[in-house]
Amino acid sequence: MRGRPLDIAAFGRAADFVLVAAAIIATAVRLDAHKAEPSLNTTPSAPTADPLAAELSRCQSIGMAAQNDSACASAWAENRRRFFTYRPADSIARTMPPSQAVPKSEDR
Repeated sequence: MRGRPLDIAAFGRAADFVLVAAAIIATAVRLDAHKAEPSLNTTPSAPTADPLAAELSRCQSIGMAAQNDSACASAWAENRRRFFTYRPADSIARTMPPSQAVPKSEDR
């Protein structure tokens, strides 16, 4: 007598092997596609009106050399001062153009 003509267990193991191999290949292709995408350029295309932002951008572009640059150190200090300084809400509304101002509840 020859072996059984249809071995279900062997067929199941082979199908499992094929599915695992397909999953590994799909993952490798997907990860490779993420590496091939071009990185986005985060530098602003239009010149900024804020000279501090331009200086901070320059400091970011020079990388580790910015640690020894005194202009970068003063720009970072000014940026920290602006960030941590309390400004009341009414002073912010006065500096904002009227087109961007939020209407009050009685104006709605």
